[in-house]
Amino acid sequence: MKYAVVIISISHRNIDHIFHYRIPEGLNVEVGMRVTVPFGKGNRPTEGYVVGFTDKADIDASLIKDISSICEEYPVISPKRIELAGWMKEKYYTTFGSCFRCIVPKKVNEKSFACVRLNNDNEGLNEEIIKVLKKDTRQKRVLEVLLNGDEIPVSHIKTLLDVDDSPINALIKKGVLVKVYVQEYRGNFNSALVERTKPPVLTEEQAAAVYRIFSDIDSNDKKPLLIHGVTGSGKTEIYIRAIEKVLSQGKEAIVLVPEISLTQQTVERFVSRFGSKVAVTHSRLSDGERYDQWTRARRKEISVMIGPRSAVFTPFENIGIIIIDEEHESTYKSDIQSPKYDAREIAVKLMELYGCSLVLGSATPSLTSYYKAQKGEYELIELKRRVNNTFPNIHIVDMRKEIAKKNFSVFSTELKNAIAENLENKRQTILFLNRRGHSTFVSCRRCGYVMTCDNCNVSYTYHKGINKLSCHYCGKSINVPALCPQCGSQYIKYFGAGTEKIEQEVLRLFPEARVLRMDMDTTRKKNSHRMILEDFRRGKADILIGTQMIAKGLDFPNVTLVGVMAADLSLNIGDYRSGENTYQLVSQVSGRAGRADKEGTVYIQTYSPDNYSIRYAALGDYKGFYNEEIIFRKNMDYPPFTNIFLVMMTGENEYILRQTISRLAEIMKRYNKNNMFTRLGPTPAVISKINNVYRWQITVKCENEDKIRNYVLFCLDKLSEQINTDKINVGLYLNPSYIF
Repeated sequence: MKYAVVIISISHRNIDHIFHYRIPEGLNVEVGMRVTVPFGKGNRPTEGYVVGFTDKADIDASLIKDISSICEEYPVISPKRIELAGWMKEKYYTTFGSCFRCIVPKKVNEKSFACVRLNNDNEGLNEEIIKVLKKDTRQKRVLEVLLNGDEIPVSHIKTLLDVDDSPINALIKKGVLVKVYVQEYRGNFNSALVERTKPPVLTEEQAAAVYRIFSDIDSNDKKPLLIHGVTGSGKTEIYIRAIEKVLSQGKEAIVLVPEISLTQQTVERFVSRFGSKVAVTHSRLSDGERYDQWTRARRKEISVMIGPRSAVFTPFENIGIIIIDEEHESTYKSDIQSPKYDAREIAVKLMELYGCSLVLGSATPSLTSYYKAQKGEYELIELKRRVNNTFPNIHIVDMRKEIAKKNFSVFSTELKNAIAENLENKRQTILFLNRRGHSTFVSCRRCGYVMTCDNCNVSYTYHKGINKLSCHYCGKSINVPALCPQCGSQYIKYFGAGTEKIEQEVLRLFPEARVLRMDMDTTRKKNSHRMILEDFRRGKADILIGTQMIAKGLDFPNVTLVGVMAADLSLNIGDYRSGENTYQLVSQVSGRAGRADKEGTVYIQTYSPDNYSIRYAALGDYKGFYNEEIIFRKNMDYPPFTNIFLVMMTGENEYILRQTISRLAEIMKRYNKNNMFTRLGPTPAVISKINNVYRWQITVKCENEDKIRNYVLFCLDKLSEQINTDKINVGLYLNPSYIF
């Protein structure tokens, strides 16, 4: 007897193992198929995945249940993707069910539409056609549209000829036409709207980079390639040439971008060269739209997929290359939903599984990637010059001096004058501030009381557009108080500045300016990213104000001025990567200026003009920054010289939570033989309460990734043996991309 080995699609560790099911006679079951099986005492219909077959079951054969049905007539996950899921399960200490849900999209009903065509299987077709054409009827009009042999949607025929279903159905009944159903793909990018372009002439640096990538594509000995190319050096054109190479070999390509806002412009660049071979996927698509793009890739109807991190799971089985643009971005790491995967690590694993090439590109590579390149784990390709050979003029503005001159505006005198000049010259400006909202917090000037969310221990942010105080963690909004809730004074004042406040100030100073704002508040609706950027590109606005979603990858030829409103904002977030994040943000947003033949200017406003991150960013000196930052990391024993494992415990009862995490700390101390691991905490999280849920954490450091993972998981198992942890949620994060 042959049994199917099934993984149940439920993300719970207690059932995260294989189950055996009998295959009913006549049911065609293959490895990788999604099936419905009876599960548990109540035999509840449950989804699962067939990962293999066996002749021996792990329980009495009489207790084995039958597979109920198959969900699709084809395997939805290949053997290599099953292997990937197993690797992810161990790497990210999660369940098979979570991994499969990452790799395979949610099942939705396929959408189809009715078409009709000539019934070529009818031997008497010609005679029937002659009969219909003899009479001037609606049937004749319908038939004339279809005589060329095309397959045409029924709805198109009805609209074109202004007829109902009756003449069409009559022709079907006579055997003249046959009705077929064609799948309708949701969320398709209309490639017909994009003008096709010819490849530009490569610079010497670009040509050398393309040659090295081609060599890797043709080689059997693969190594990740890191392109360190300054902003405007033409990395996208290099990606396109590499994709042309793999497509000519009949293979496929995946292109990852860090932000949804980048997707539209990037897609258009690729569609202009590859046409309908390109598809796009991202989280703003509906379940049906994502499923349809996945289906198109599985059916080999497309060969290039572009999207944020989840696009790495595109079901191509003949992958030639994976490209990760702006590889330094933290958005490539999933720190919220399980599995907490890193798309860059997934790409490396796919390179090993499929023997494809892997290219990572950035003007400001992550310190970890550049460190690997220095060690020889990655191959480094450098592009030191812009395609147009011009870098913007960058000025650091000391905002302390502005205050000394009694200028308390968010704009320095220099930046304000530059904006006025840009408006006069009909040039565009980008203003960057990595903080949304109108003001950072609302405080009483008499007693110092800060308006704080009741559910979370964080201050409210004032949003002038709705005249509300909003919590950016639980979403609660309240009215702005007229009096201080603590002392009753009238001296309630807004402090700090967000993108909304910058917009208000711009409109006050430059009432004639056409302004667009791009942040989380203005891009909640579907396609809002695309519409804002398209309006700006078409010159419908003079000034674009935004958060980090406008800081990288965007290419607007008429942008000649960039203002970084508070460059040191990210320096004070209490994260060991604050210097790296600051350098990257300032460098990336500065790179938006002067990308065509017009000279660009950048003003970096800061209260820390001597900080090395800002100084090196202004100089465009990545190596200088890297050399200083890597010494700091080594001295402080931070990544890439060690691994940081964060255990985050949350619960509604703070007393039980503190007891539980304190017990875990005791267990960790007991089993930390030879002091191999450094433990910090337990301590409250940076934000110690969100939506009435308390948050405490322990941080463990160790150079060896496997040892630190095994140690933490072992200690958590010991904890669950000693006390009941049902009321505590545990989150595990290896080298998390941001502080908690």
